[in-house]
Amino acid sequence: MAMQCRDCFNESEGFGLIEISVALFLLAFGLLAAGQMLFVATASNSLARSIGTAALEGQSRMESLAASYRHDPAVADLSPGNHGPFYTQVENPNNRTVLNRYETVWSVSVIPDPRPGKLMDTKLVTVTVTPALADGVHNRKPLLNKSFSLTTVLSPAAE
Repeated sequence: MAMQCRDCFNESEGFGLIEISVALFLLAFGLLAAGQMLFVATASNSLARSIGTAALEGQSRMESLAASYRHDPAVADLSPGNHGPFYTQVENPNNRTVLNRYETVWSVSVIPDPRPGKLMDTKLVTVTVTPALADGVHNRKPLLNKSFSLTTVLSPAAE
C-alpha cells in the first residue's frame, strides 16, 4: 500500500520572485555584453577599412614621390621640409557617397654622407595620412580613426 503525502508538493509549486529576478538579471547582463561585442566588431571593421584605405593612399603618394625622384631628384615636392596637405576621398562606387576623407602630408630631409668629403643625394621621406572631415579638420574619433605613416629612403641608383 502506497503512502500519500498531501504536503509533499506544496513547497515547490513554481518559480519564486527571487529566481525570476536572478534569471532576468543574467539575461539582461548577457544581452548587454553581446550588444557591446557587436559595437566593437562594427568599430573594428570601420577601423580596418580606414587604415587599409589610408595605407593605399600613403603607398600611392610614396610611389609618386619615388617616381618623381627617379625622374628629377631636385623636384619641388622633394625639397627639404614639410609638404602638403593634399586631400583625397574614397567614394562608394555604387552610390558615390564618401566613405573616407584623408589629409596627406609628407616631410623630406637630406641624409648626410658619413664619409668625409663625399656628397650623396639621399633623402628620407615620411608620408603621413590622417582621416579628415569635409572642411579639412582632422577626424580623430576614439577607436575609429588612426593616422598612418610610411617612411622610406630615396637614393640614386648605384653606378
